[in-house]
Order: sequence, then structure tokens, then C-alpha cells
Amino acid sequence: MRALLQNLHRHLHALSGVELAEADWAPVPRRELGDVAIPCFKLAKALGKAPPQVAQELAQKLKEIIDAGQLPLAREVRAVGPYLNVFVAAEAYAREIGQSLARDPRRYGGSRKGDGKTVVIDFSSPNVAKEIGLHHIRSTALGNALANIAECHGYKAVRLNYLGDWGTTHGKLILGLKMYSDESKLEGGGLKEMLDIYVRFNRDEKENPKLSEDAKEAFRKLEEGDAESRRIWKLFRDISIREFKRLYDRLGIRFDHFDGESLYNDRMEPRIKEIQDKIGTRVSEGALVCDLPGHKIPVLLRKDDGASLYITRDLAAAEDRWERFHPDHYWYVVAVQQKLHFQQLFDILKILGKPYAANMEHVWFGMLAFGSKTMKTREGNVIILKDVLDEAKTRARAAIDAKNPGLARADEVAEMIGTGAVLFSDLSQHRTHDVSFDWDKALSFEGDTAPFAQYSHARCNSLLRKGEAHRATLTAAPDAAARSALFEEEPVRNLVTELGFYASYLERALADRDPSQVATSVLVVAKAMNHLYHKVRFLDEKQPARLEALLELTRLTRDTLAHGLDLLGIRAPEEM
Repeated sequence: MRALLQNLHRHLHALSGVELAEADWAPVPRRELGDVAIPCFKLAKALGKAPPQVAQELAQKLKEIIDAGQLPLAREVRAVGPYLNVFVAAEAYAREIGQSLARDPRRYGGSRKGDGKTVVIDFSSPNVAKEIGLHHIRSTALGNALANIAECHGYKAVRLNYLGDWGTTHGKLILGLKMYSDESKLEGGGLKEMLDIYVRFNRDEKENPKLSEDAKEAFRKLEEGDAESRRIWKLFRDISIREFKRLYDRLGIRFDHFDGESLYNDRMEPRIKEIQDKIGTRVSEGALVCDLPGHKIPVLLRKDDGASLYITRDLAAAEDRWERFHPDHYWYVVAVQQKLHFQQLFDILKILGKPYAANMEHVWFGMLAFGSKTMKTREGNVIILKDVLDEAKTRARAAIDAKNPGLARADEVAEMIGTGAVLFSDLSQHRTHDVSFDWDKALSFEGDTAPFAQYSHARCNSLLRKGEAHRATLTAAPDAAARSALFEEEPVRNLVTELGFYASYLERALADRDPSQVATSVLVVAKAMNHLYHKVRFLDEKQPARLEALLELTRLTRDTLAHGLDLLGIRAPEEM
């Protein structure tokens, strides 16, 4: 709908002198009232008139513009109270959508907002030596989708995985390896063996508090650069990243950089010195703190034992990323619980006068629930993401065997459906909402789910195959008038309008850092296509021009569904 709205806003600016923003539009509740509405409140305020009066006057002027052929994507404009309700010229708009897709399929629906700009996106960030849990799906899925959406709008997205690879935990692992395991078992068992070591150490630590002091000492040696400690730590890290990459490959997610907290061991003191010089610090109960203006709670910069903290590492990381990538934006895709941390981080950087401080965002998200289970890694009670994906694939395969037992490459399709269901279950919710994962809902082929959208994509392919074969049998001469009349039929106009809104949803997805806008558009388009499928008998059509138009719309729908799902990191099977 962007092309129509931009043209409308341009004419309204010429008529009123008021410049409207891209977001100055609203959906129309019932299609018989129009396809998109322009609220006249801002226009009325500037013109000093009542909104309904402004709507009436502008509707008449826009009618003259439409009659003159200067607003080719609009068929009619009506004043409805304080709104200008616009009816899309469906045939012209379908042509415009097709041309937009053909010009640049990768950037379809996107804009040029990010051209020449870079955004660093920090997401996923699992802890080394621990299995990636289901709770990591939120940051991982959101960050990946946001990177895809940013690229669709022209940004260069730097995908950065900031690993938790430092801290006392690694002292426990180094000791635990010697106490419970060995390097050959570690190589063979990977993350499962590491989790077992970690759980056993924490269990024994409760009975023998001295182990806590031993772990701190082991980590101190690691921090001081002890060669053997560094070698074992690197073994844990390398094996972890190798297994992480296998899971990311399965999810279709890539990273440009695997950084870690350890990268900044020797870069924190200059940041602390800078804070001491420009803001000031003090010692409180042996710890180094900073009283940050506007914050009641002091910022803890260094513990009483000299150990560093997340914020000192993040200060060093921010400076490092500026030097490496010179980004226009930083997006930290991290849970809501870290709000205070990022407020403090950003405010420190602003006071320090960092040129990048104003462009840093905490893209936070709500919590994820999975039944009644809680996830506590140190007790071994964690829901492993890989296990959830395996279960999703198994359930999807059972559904395929029941519905379409002869499907080619059924196992591959089951993987697409299962993985897509898990991702979409998260991404279809606004990122600020808490999410509850439910097997039956996620894998349903009806409703607001990935399998429904994927099935709609596969149905489009089936329609195209059958429709092309049917077209070869038609002998009547093409009738342009019959084709044009088709675009005035309700299910066709409805589908074209929803396809037209796809770009607007992508606009909002970028502005709100919210991939659920894309998911919403995918579902709306899929439902509109299913409505058309049930109302119009493709294979009974006798007029070649009408059938060709229906097939063109089916291709546009298929490609839009595939594009939207791809932005969300979800594959669309050709058949289901």
C-alpha cells in the first residue's frame, strides 16, 4: 500500500500544505466502506476546520484528481466522518505489486531507509558449555528476523553472537573436568558432558562449600593467563561453538561474528578510568561503584574481589564495535529483565560523550513459558531447544503420514514444518508480550500458525500446476473487459488489498523492531487467498483472461508468503 499512500500524501500535502507521515493511515473495519483510511485530524488542526468538513472538502478534490488519472492506484475516495476512505483500483494495484516484486525480489516490500547504513544486532548469546535451551529461542528468532527485515530495508546487518564464555562458571568447569570426566569424554560427549559436569559440581558444592573457593581460585588462574587453564577453557569454548553452529544451521540462522565476554579481558580498565575521570567513582564495601545521575541505584563496576561485571564488559564491547563496524545503530535483543542494565549502560555512554550512544537500543522481549516447567541450568532442569525441535519434527511427520502419506521428501518437509512451527509460535506474538508455547496450537494446520501459512504456500503451487494445465485446454478469445470485471469481485479485491498492505506491515516491523507485523501480514494474505480459493472455481473458469489474472494473483500470493516466511527464518515447502 506504500505506493498508493505516498501518492495520496503527496496530493494531500499539495491541497492542504500539511505533510503527513508514513504512519498516517488506518485500516478500514469493513471492506464495503473502503480499503484504507486517512484520518483528517492533523489536517483539520492545521486548517482550523472540523475533521468531517475537511474530509468532505478533500474527498471532492481527490475525486477530481482521480478522474484526471493522477491517482491511478485509487478507484474512489469517500468522506466517512473524519476519515478519507480510499478504494483501491485493484487491477492497477495488482500490476504495481507484480512490478515491485519483479524489480528486486529480495527487497520486495522493503524501503530505502537503510541504504548505506549499518546496524549491529547482538542476539542469541548462549553460555559456553551449556546446551542452548528453549528459552534462547526468543532472542535467537527475534534477532534473526530483525536482521532479515533490516536487510530488506537496505541496511547492512552485522549479526553478532556475544557468547557467555567467561566467569566463575569456567572455574567450576575446569575443576569439574578433572574431578568427574576427561578430555576424551568431553570431545565425545560435547555439551551433554559439560552439562553433566556442571550439574555434578553444583550438587557437590552444596555439601562442600570449599569447592566454591576452589572454583574462584581456578577462575583467577584463568584470568591471569595460566597456560593450562587457558587451553582447557578454549577446549570447552571450541566444542560449544561447534555444537551451537550445528543447531543454528538447522534453524537456518547465520552469524557474522562469534564474540565473547573473554574478548574484553584487557579492555575494561581504560573504560573504568574514563568513568573515574568524567563521572567519578567510589568504593562501597570493597567494590567500585559509580553514582550515575538520574539513577537511584549505583552502578557496580568492579566486585570487591576485583572481578569484572557485565556492564564493564559491555562498555568495552560498545567501543570495540564502534571501532570495528562504525554502525549507525546498535540493537541489543535481550530479555526485559535487563532493562536497568541497558539504561545504565546507555546513560554512561551518553555522559562520556560517545558518538554512538544515541543510536543504541535495547530491543527487549517478554518471557517464554513451556507448560509448568521452570528452567534452571545449574540443577539440570532445562528444556533443550534441540529436543523441542526433534519433537516438533516427529509430530509434524505424524501429521504428514496421516494427511498425505505419499508425500515426496516427507522427512525434509516435516523438518520445515516442525522448525517453522516453533519459530512462528514465538514470532507471531508481539515481542513485548509474554509467550506460552503450546504443542497443539503451534502445529495446527488451521489458525494463526506456520503450518497454516506453509500449507497456503503449497496450495498456491498446486493451483498453479493445475491452473496452467487447465489454461492449455481453453479456446475462447481473451476478453480484457472480463479480466477487469474480475478485479471488482470481492474476494479478488480483498486479496489484492492485503497484498498491497504487505509493504506497510514491513514498514511497521522495522519501526517497532517487531517481526510479528510480518507474521500478521503473512497470515492475513494466506486467509485472503484461502477465501478466494473457496469462492472462485479456478478449474471451472472458461475465460482465458480471467484465469490468467487468477494465476497471476496466485503467483503473487505464493511469492509474498514465501518472502514473509523467509524474513521470519521459516522455509516454505513446495508441497505438503
